[in-house]
Amino acid sequence: MKKNKLGLFHVYIWCMSILRPYLVSVVMLILCGLTISVCELYIPKYIQYLIDKIIPNRDVYLLTKSAFIVLFFLVFRFLASSGKEILQRNIQEKATRDLQLKMLKKLHRLGLPFIEKNTTGKILSLLNTEVAAMQKLYGLHFPEMVQYALFSVVAIFLMLNLSVKLSLIIIPCFFLYYIIGPYLEKQASLAANDLATSQINLGQKLYESISSLTELRANNACDWDLQRAMRETETNINCYTKRYWYAYWRGTCRRLSYYTGAVALFIYGFFLIGQHKLSVGGFVAFLLIYFNTMSKLTSVITAITEQKILMFQAEKIYSFMNEKEEVKEPKNPNPFSKIKGQITFENVQFSYGNEQRVLKGLNFTISPGEKVGFVGHSGSGKSTILKLFGRFYDPQQGKIYLDGIPIEKLSFAHLRSYIGFVFQDIYLFGTTIRENIRFSKPEATDSEIIEAAKAAYLHDFIMELPDKYDTYIGERGVKLSGGQRQRLALARIFLSAPTVVILDEPTSSLDNLSEGNIQQSLKSFFRNHTVITVAHRLSTIRHYDKIIVINKGNITEIGTYDELVQKKGAFYRLQKKEGVKRIIYE
Repeated sequence: MKKNKLGLFHVYIWCMSILRPYLVSVVMLILCGLTISVCELYIPKYIQYLIDKIIPNRDVYLLTKSAFIVLFFLVFRFLASSGKEILQRNIQEKATRDLQLKMLKKLHRLGLPFIEKNTTGKILSLLNTEVAAMQKLYGLHFPEMVQYALFSVVAIFLMLNLSVKLSLIIIPCFFLYYIIGPYLEKQASLAANDLATSQINLGQKLYESISSLTELRANNACDWDLQRAMRETETNINCYTKRYWYAYWRGTCRRLSYYTGAVALFIYGFFLIGQHKLSVGGFVAFLLIYFNTMSKLTSVITAITEQKILMFQAEKIYSFMNEKEEVKEPKNPNPFSKIKGQITFENVQFSYGNEQRVLKGLNFTISPGEKVGFVGHSGSGKSTILKLFGRFYDPQQGKIYLDGIPIEKLSFAHLRSYIGFVFQDIYLFGTTIRENIRFSKPEATDSEIIEAAKAAYLHDFIMELPDKYDTYIGERGVKLSGGQRQRLALARIFLSAPTVVILDEPTSSLDNLSEGNIQQSLKSFFRNHTVITVAHRLSTIRHYDKIIVINKGNITEIGTYDELVQKKGAFYRLQKKEGVKRIIYE
C-alpha cells in the first residue's frame, strides 16, 4: 500500500510538471487567489468595526469612509476574480493541450506494435476520457486546493487574533468531519468515476446500435440489440443514483460539522460576551469567518480526495508515456540524398511478441526497378514482410538493407519519404476527394491531382459528381464503393511517385477490366521504380520480374510466373486453385 501511495505521488508530481512552462501564470493565479481571500476576509472585519465603533458612536463620516473602502475591496476582488478565471482557463486549456500533443507524439513513436496490441476504444479513452480528467486537475481541483488552503491559513490567523478560545472549538468540529468526510468524499468520487465509465460504455453501445442498424434489421435482431442497450441504460441509472446518494451524505456530513460547531460557538460566545472578553462585533465577525473557513477547509479535503482518485486515471497516461518503444528512431541517422531501390533481406526472423515465428530466416534481394510479387496462403507472413521493410516492426534476428544501408540506421522520415504504401485496409479521411489524394503530397497542384486521378481511372467518376473533386466522401470514405476507395488510394501513389512502391492487395476490390487498366498505369508510371506487391489474385503479378512464394514463414519458390507454373509446385497449386490459366494485359 505504501509503495502504491508513493507511486501515485510520483504520478502526481509528473502531472504537475506539465505546468512547468506556465509557472509564471501559476504564481499569478496563486496571488489572485490570495488577493480574493484577503478581500473576502476584510468584510467580516468591517462588520466588526461597524458594530463595535461606528453604530455606537453614530459616526456618519466613518460610515461613509469605510463604505468607500469596502467598495474598493469589492472592486479589487472582482478584478482578482476576473484575472483568476482567465488564468485558470488559460492554464487548464494549454496544459491539457500540451499533454494531448505529447500523447499523440508518443503514439506516433510507439507506432504499429502498440496499435495492434491495444483496442481503438482504449486508445481513444486515453486521449479523451483520461485527458479530460487531467483537465479537471489543472482547471479545478489544484487551483481550488491552493486558493482555499491560502484562505484557510489567513482566516485561522484572523480567528486566533479575535479569540484563541473560540478558535479551539474549530478543531473538534473539523475532526468530526475528517472522521467520516474523507470516506464519503472517496466514495462519491469513485461513484462519479463509475458514472463516467458507464456513460462511455452507453455511448459506445448507442454508436454500435446506429452503425449496425442494417445488420440488425437484416437479421431481425432489433429486440436483441434493444435488450443490450437497456442493460447499459440501467447500469447508467444505477451509477447516477449511487453518485448522488454519496454526494448527498457528503453534503450532510459537512453541514452537520458546521452546525455542531456553530452551536458550540453560540454557547461559548454568549459567556465570553457576558464576561466582556469578546465584543458583539468580534463575535459576529468570528462567526462569518468560521462558516467561510469550514466551507473552505472541507473543500480542500474534497479537492485532495478528488485528486487522489484522478491519479488512478493519470497513472494510465503516465504508464502510456513511459511505454517502451519497440521500434526506435536512430540517434545518428545515416543521411543519403537519393536511393536506387535495392532491397535485401538477410536471415530475417520475426514473431509478434511471444507467438510462434512468422518469418523463419528469409533471404532474398530485390534489384532496383524490379517488380516482385509475394504470394502464399493467408497467415504465411506476406504482409509482415511489408511491415518490416517500412520499419513498423524490427526483426528479432537478421538485417534488412536499402541500397546496402541497414534500414535501422535511416531516420523514419528519410526511409518513408522514398516508400509509398497502399495497404489492404485503406484509410480515407472525412474530407474532399481532392484533399484525400493530396494527402500523399501536400504541395501538389490541382493539375497533378487530376493526372493522378486519371492514372487511377478515377477522374471520369469524379467529374460525374455534383461537386467533382470537392465532393466530401464521408467518414472513412463511406460514400465510396470498395473499388472507388481502392482507386483513390492508388491515386495517392501515382501522385507521390515514390522510388519504392509497396502494394498490399492493391486491386482486390476491382473488376477484371478495371484491374487491367490499373496494371497498365502501374507499369507506365513506375517503369523504373521498385515495386513490391502482395497478391492473392495472381493475375495482378502476371508480368512481374520475380514471384516469391511464402509458406509458413519460409520461401519455398522464386521465379517468374511461367517458370513457377512449369515447376508445378506450390505456386502452380495456388494458380490452379484460383482457376486462372493465362491472363495477359497489354
